[in-house]
Order: sequence, then C-alpha cells, then structure tokens
Amino acid sequence: MIAKLAPEFAASDLLTVKGLRHLDSFWQTGTSAWFEGEAQCRLHYRYWLTAEATAALVIVPGRIEAAHKYLEVCADAVAAGYQVFVLDHRGQGASERLTSDRQIGLVLDFNDYISDLGVWFSQIRQLTQLPLIAMAHSMGGAILAGYLQQAAPVHPIAAIFCSPMWGLPTAPMSNSFAQWLALRISQLNKSVSRTFWYGPGQRPYQEKPFLDNDLTTCPERYQWFRQLYQQYPEYQVGGASWTWLACALQACEQLFQGKTPEIPMLLVQAEQERVVDNAAQNRLWQQWQLGSPIVIAKAQHELLCGEDWQRQLLYTAINQFLATLPALTAEQTLV
Repeated sequence: MIAKLAPEFAASDLLTVKGLRHLDSFWQTGTSAWFEGEAQCRLHYRYWLTAEATAALVIVPGRIEAAHKYLEVCADAVAAGYQVFVLDHRGQGASERLTSDRQIGLVLDFNDYISDLGVWFSQIRQLTQLPLIAMAHSMGGAILAGYLQQAAPVHPIAAIFCSPMWGLPTAPMSNSFAQWLALRISQLNKSVSRTFWYGPGQRPYQEKPFLDNDLTTCPERYQWFRQLYQQYPEYQVGGASWTWLACALQACEQLFQGKTPEIPMLLVQAEQERVVDNAAQNRLWQQWQLGSPIVIAKAQHELLCGEDWQRQLLYTAINQFLATLPALTAEQTLV
C-alpha cells in the first residue's frame, strides 16, 4: 500500500505569519546556481539536495514564472523524500533578460528553451545520480515535450504534464492564420524597430484582481503569488511579445510532427482552462496513444496553485502514476 503524506500547508495557512516565515526559511535552505544556456544566456535555478532522497523532482515552470513561485510544491516534494530542482527560464525569474525591457515576454527561438533544458539536465546530473522525474507546467510542458522528442544524453525516467502549452486558444482566428499573422508582425517588428512589440492585448506586468484572474480559484495562493512578485519585483514579467507568440505557436505545431517520447507520461488538465488549449492537449495525447488525461474538476490553469481539494486530486493522480514506475517506492509519493 502506498503511503500518503499530507501537504505541508492548507491554503488558509499560507498567509499567516507562521506560514510565511516557514516558507521563507525553507527557501533559504535551498541553493542557487547559474549556468550558461544557448547563446551564453545566464540562467538561474534553485535546488535542494537531501541525503535520504531516492529520486529527484525536476520542475519546469511556465511563462512569466519564477522558480520561487514553486516554493510550496518544492517544500511538499522535499518533505515527501525528493531532491528538487526548479529552473528560471531565459527572460524571466532571476535569469538573464533578453532585452532592455524587462517586462516583455520574449524568446528569439523556442528551441533556445529546449537547448537550455538539455544543458540544465546535464548540470543536474553532475549534482545527483538519482532517477529524475520531470514535472512541467504550461509553457514548460511544451519545452519538456520538445526536449523528450529529441535524442539527449540525460532524460528523466518519467514526465508529468500539468496544463501543458501544446496549443494556444486563437479564436476567432484559425490556428494557422494566427501563426501566419504572428510571424509576419514579428518580422515587421524586427525590420522597423529595435524595440520588441507587445502582442495583442498584452502589456507590462499588472496585477489583476482575484475575481478577474484565469489562473486559480484559490484566493490565498493567488494572493501569496502576487505578494511574492511585489516583494521581488525583479521577477515581474508582463505580456508576451509578437515574437514570443510566433515562436510559441510554431513550437506547438512542431510537437505534432515529432516522435512520441519513450518514457511513462501523465497529463493532467484543468476543467476550466482558458490559458492554453485543452483540445490540442487531447489531440497530441491521442496521437501518442496514451489513453485519457486526468481532468481536475472546476480547476483553472495553475493546477499546482489550486484549492486544497484540487491539489489533493492532483497529487493523488500523480501518486497513482508514480506507483506504476518500478524505480519508485511509497516514500516518493507527493501526498
């Protein structure tokens, strides 16, 4: 029988003085490191090494996210018996920005993210020889999937995808027309300006009221995230550029042209998803012939920041998946 470990916090604990101090103390127990990614971009990651661990959880965040934002998940995983590694992608978190406008979401080639991931996995392998379990959210899901479709010297033994960006909602435009338009405007931008343009409806970092957000139904975790980005304004990233949008739409299409990754994988979706395209997730999952995804009822995009009961459902699904892996034991479950 698989052991069940409770998460460290309920949502109601997060914003208490005791809870904030505990999380801050846990963050300080981690170690920051940097490496050079593609085109000598300096990238930051945070990690926790524990001698008693028998597996390592490697977290691949989404767009605009800082490694610090995964603090609660990292604390849960370390308590459950993992070593933990979490990355700041190029252009966000504590990693190097790609332009003087620190607010704009930018990548010059989506493959740069994938190349960075390969270098990072090699960095991780120098720090630990434990089996690697990759968990990716949103944009991180497109990066990880693209990486797994390539031959690489270091691969995780399993992958967990939470609300992966395998497609973006483009209605009322078709996906192909949106991709064409984004590419043309991105090319125009580069030809007439040294400043990158924000995409449609995008702007510098701006806090949305909880009632208007499409990330989570949990007010406490939403407030904690916003407070974190006020405390560390260097983490703030706003809307995506036309260039990022063109690269992202192309990368999503390329996933359907790549091979099926040859490791165990889990897909978990948010029922009330509005940020990425669940239909695209279903199409790729069916193409990979991996059965049905897990759908978290009433959840929004950020499953790891959902309400307590939603996170419990998520962790239960992850635990059931991990229990099927021969390299793992009960001590590596997440809840």
